[in-house]
Amino acid sequence: MLEIKKNKLSFLFILLILLSYFLGFYIREISNGAGHIDLEHHIWLVISDLRQDYFETIRNYQKARYAEATFPFFHSFQSFFNPATKNILYCLNNTIFNLLIILIFYYFLKLKKIEFENNFFVILIPFIVLLSPWFRSSSYWGMTENFPFFFLIPSLYFLDLLIKKKISFYKNILLTVLISLTLYARQQFIFLAVFHILLLILNQNKRDLIFTLIVYSFLSIPGFYVLFIWGVFNDISQATTQSSNLNIKNIYLSIPKISSLFFFYSIPIILINLSKFLKIFLSKKNLLIFTIIFIIKFFLYHDIEYSIKSGGYIVKFSQFFLNNDPLLLILISSAFFAFIISVINLGNYKYFLILPLIYLNYGFVWSIYQEWFDPLYLFIYYIFFSRDHILNLRLNTSNTIKILFVWEFAVLMIALIYYHVINDIPFFYAF
Repeated sequence: MLEIKKNKLSFLFILLILLSYFLGFYIREISNGAGHIDLEHHIWLVISDLRQDYFETIRNYQKARYAEATFPFFHSFQSFFNPATKNILYCLNNTIFNLLIILIFYYFLKLKKIEFENNFFVILIPFIVLLSPWFRSSSYWGMTENFPFFFLIPSLYFLDLLIKKKISFYKNILLTVLISLTLYARQQFIFLAVFHILLLILNQNKRDLIFTLIVYSFLSIPGFYVLFIWGVFNDISQATTQSSNLNIKNIYLSIPKISSLFFFYSIPIILINLSKFLKIFLSKKNLLIFTIIFIIKFFLYHDIEYSIKSGGYIVKFSQFFLNNDPLLLILISSAFFAFIISVINLGNYKYFLILPLIYLNYGFVWSIYQEWFDPLYLFIYYIFFSRDHILNLRLNTSNTIKILFVWEFAVLMIALIYYHVINDIPFFYAF
């Protein structure tokens, strides 16, 4: 009887979240700070031109006025399947369409067969995504950020199976297709393809590796053709607007920034498992590792400064309240590295191999945004992590679900206050 009452309250809670989601659309919420600008000055122009002359627009994608940072896969999809001719209807269609991501999250979460304290949590957890300021704004303004999640969520599920060597040949081919589509949707996820190939090598599965490379090669042909007609092979800066910022030196400079974002989205797990984590962190081994890493990083990064345009909440906190002093970032980065080193073992090391690939991948560009991690961290928690990880980290408990909802709600409130109050971005923006 008590569980039925709790489930009724949970249904009411879901309805309130859905109401807040559509309320955000109605008031034209801009909780990522730039959704309206991206739509007006970039995305809408591309989609409109694609409808008029598709191939000419693709050919002149980088020469025209669009200044887009991603491949035109999302724009092509919208030009073919979103019939709206007015930008407000285009945005409404995307706001509704992106709710399918919640269903996909639910479907693959259910496939994980996790033993939750309450079976209703399988339905409840995906709705945390609707509190993410970046998911909301990308939906409201028809941006590119949410589109890869349609392919990324199942990709993470199959990668977990691959790590555990419980994936069939045909599911591995499906994984290859899904990761390829994820990359076309958002090129920042190229680390998934590298991770996929690395796992196949470690699993010593030659047949799957050969067919995977063949499928990747075949599916890359349209992309390489487009890059060819853009002249990218003569000048890599012609790929996207971010291409001119690619620099291997950025990997070194971005380590504290990326670490702070990893730490930020580890806070819910830390709170849930505080006593366990403190025991690990305060161990002699971990403190020694932390001290060594901190001394090295302090020497390397003691005078580093980051742009106010990117970096996430912890970077902005350092800029506003610590006069851009990097000490907090160095501390967090050192603690994160030390902790990861302390908890890696032979039984789970393959899951951790994705971390250095993300550092290398994201680090190539100077501007690293928090939207690259939110709501991605939720898919990592519940779809990529194994069932054992989820149980050991107590991600299946009632307290965890409460903390995650409160956490994401707090992130949303901070974003709304920062952009709509402090930066004075107006509601009901229209063009």
